[in-house]
Amino acid sequence: MRLRNLACLVLAPAALFAAEPLLLPPAPFSSPALLGAKVTQGRAAADLAAANRALAMGFPSIAAEIYRPLLDDVSGIVGDLSLIRLSYVTALMEDGRLEEARQALDAYVGLRGSAWHLRAGLIAAHSKQPDLAKASLASIRIDELPVGDRGWYYFLQGVVADAAGNFKQGGDYYGQAIDLAQTELAKVRFSLAREQAFLRRGVANLDQQRNTAERFQGQGVGFDASIQYAVGLDASDRKGEAVSVLQRLLPALPFSEAKRIDKVRLLLGLIDGAAIGSAGRNALVRFLESGQDADGQRIALHLLSRASADGAAAEDFRARLDQLISLQPPHRILESLLLYRAEVALGAKDYARAEADARMLLDKFPGSQLRAHALGALTNAAWEQRRYRTAADNAEKARQEAASGPARSQLGLIVAEAWYRAGDYSSAADAYAAAIQDLPPGVSPGALMFQRIQSEIEAGRLDAAQPMLDQQSRSPAFDPESRWQAEWNLARALQAAGQTRAAYDRVSRLLSDGTAPLANTELQVRMAWLQVRLALDASQPAEALKLASAIGPALEKQPAALRADISSSAALLKARAQFALNQPKEALASLQQLRSDHPGSDAAVYSIITEADYYAARDRTVDAQQRLTDLADQYKDSPYAPYALYRAALLAERRGQDSNFEEANQLIEQLVSRYPQSDLVFYARLKQGDILRKLNQFALAERAYDFLARTYPRHADILAAQLALADCHSAQAVTDPAHTDRALEIYEGLVARPDATADLRVEAGYKLGSAHLRRGETRRALEVWWKDVVGEFLEKPERAGQLGAKGRYWVARTLRDLGAQLEQQGRNDEARRAWRLIVDHQLPGAAIARAKLEPSPQPAAGKP
Repeated sequence: MRLRNLACLVLAPAALFAAEPLLLPPAPFSSPALLGAKVTQGRAAADLAAANRALAMGFPSIAAEIYRPLLDDVSGIVGDLSLIRLSYVTALMEDGRLEEARQALDAYVGLRGSAWHLRAGLIAAHSKQPDLAKASLASIRIDELPVGDRGWYYFLQGVVADAAGNFKQGGDYYGQAIDLAQTELAKVRFSLAREQAFLRRGVANLDQQRNTAERFQGQGVGFDASIQYAVGLDASDRKGEAVSVLQRLLPALPFSEAKRIDKVRLLLGLIDGAAIGSAGRNALVRFLESGQDADGQRIALHLLSRASADGAAAEDFRARLDQLISLQPPHRILESLLLYRAEVALGAKDYARAEADARMLLDKFPGSQLRAHALGALTNAAWEQRRYRTAADNAEKARQEAASGPARSQLGLIVAEAWYRAGDYSSAADAYAAAIQDLPPGVSPGALMFQRIQSEIEAGRLDAAQPMLDQQSRSPAFDPESRWQAEWNLARALQAAGQTRAAYDRVSRLLSDGTAPLANTELQVRMAWLQVRLALDASQPAEALKLASAIGPALEKQPAALRADISSSAALLKARAQFALNQPKEALASLQQLRSDHPGSDAAVYSIITEADYYAARDRTVDAQQRLTDLADQYKDSPYAPYALYRAALLAERRGQDSNFEEANQLIEQLVSRYPQSDLVFYARLKQGDILRKLNQFALAERAYDFLARTYPRHADILAAQLALADCHSAQAVTDPAHTDRALEIYEGLVARPDATADLRVEAGYKLGSAHLRRGETRRALEVWWKDVVGEFLEKPERAGQLGAKGRYWVARTLRDLGAQLEQQGRNDEARRAWRLIVDHQLPGAAIARAKLEPSPQPAAGKP
């Protein structure tokens, strides 16, 4: 994906236990020029592979339907667009839609080279226009054709030779075409095309062939004459008579004439077609059921698939495949039948069937030439089900099976994006690097270089992404727009990782670098805005103020919406810089000017929060709270409104009186009732429970926490709510011991949670021991404190390093109470050990513990 859609409202990560939700100022991130909803190159590559496979297997109508949207929306296209368009023409041509194929070829934009003339010649040949076919052939240079097209060049040579009466030469050309077939499926297509070309030859003397057939009826010569007579009738546009001749011939052929029976049935299919209910379809089905010629059966299968794209024909075809695959002993072309049934199942979204058939083919025929196609079917099935790890694995296997060329390089791209979509960004980065080395035709190397950088960023390997981006920036293949977008993403990632200075330096260097000109000035002005933001976050408010004031001229040629978006956001940054420079009068004036110049904009609304923060920092909480409630009332549809209510509730709570707590509770109820879908509802209810506890309304607090536990079981901070619920039960246990068991149960569960933060587990461990102590279970309390807190989190260096300030406080409190209990029991050495740990680890309260360790002063000699 190009840039992640960074929402304005961002909640604190789970690692910040019970942290206050954060709100980021508005940022101009919404431009389609910057924000790609997802990477699309792998999707297009997967579609292209499916279309190519459908065409190869005799599903030209399906192939055409897949090619068309790829050509209609070229934004995510991979592969040479001209080759895709020519493949689309081929699909239309093989589907018998010659006029559509001609129109698509005529609409071709670009150099009309050998590949274009080859299609023009084939369309002319199918349309029985030999002169046009010959003229097209003269414009073709075979060395300019893709490898997959060269067989069709020789096929066209054969058609032209046939039209000139050079049948032997034509036959040699057809043989060369078949010899050049790179796959088993390509061989079937050329063999079918040769049979169709033979039909177009016809015969010189129909009457002679008819007389011979009648004269030698029941003999081999007569059988062959009948076949030639039918071929001649078809070439003379007397198809119905040709079909009748062949239908009469079939019952006359004895079982010993198996080869001629196969030939007649194939001819019936070729002449009459394979439409549902036709004599041709029935003959092809019988040929598949009992024929002896495996190569001919593959042609028959291809013909049936071509006529069975949808409707009743598709249902009939699948039923026939089921029947043929179940035969015992196994059918001689079982591997082909399995592949075709897998492809049919894919089209019907029956992925389980498709995968089962593809795997059966791979298992039963490990050396099959159809392996790459079967692996392609598995790739498509996994991709469509969003099982991207499996898709990546199958695509890589298919890539290894495929010959060098566009299909192989496109599979490499599918591998890369599948890993990316699977969230395995390290593997994706490696796969993109390989795809850059084996670039699919027509794919921008800059796009893949960008995606490689993005994979490193997503993997969290920012130290690797920075030198990689620097290295790629020196390559002329890395287009400026891809580079700038990569710089944007890297800068944002560095900022999120707390490396604001590094982000600021990169953006500043890019903006001052005249060697990377950018046509997309929209991206350039957004980058200039980001420079202001980073300067402010890097504690350089004077530089941020200077940059914010200078951004205006760059906006003059931008669209009005973008100009307003950037200028309002920059004005907000300017005011924040002025606050940081201790210029409150100027900052407040800037905020007022912002609201006047851009009323109702996100920046103008957020400016009210900025002003409230200023007042709150100076203990003017009433003024701050008033600003926030005014915002919530005036801009009820703003994403900042629920946050304003939340902050107002915190400010009310901060004043500390019961009346303030009641006010805070009312503000939270407003938030929850107005914005039930807001992410802040969780934190508001959590805070509400805390406030109710301060009001000694423990039953209501318990309900608030329990609501969170039931409603948000997978929330990032749900463990904080569970800890608060346990605290609530513990507080109520003073007057109602029944709550003790519930508190102990929750504390024990949290102590054992491996996914909980170290700070939370330590706090839960201290409170678990305290609960046991209040119940008179001193031995159990000491055991919990020593084993689950001190032993687990202080005496294990790797765990001790995970403790934050809050966790260190609870460990220190645990050791303090542990020492006190041991001292009461007269176990002074053990108590001193507990205090010594506080001192040695420099925990909070170390001075008090050190005093405990000092020996008591002894009275002077002779004195009482």
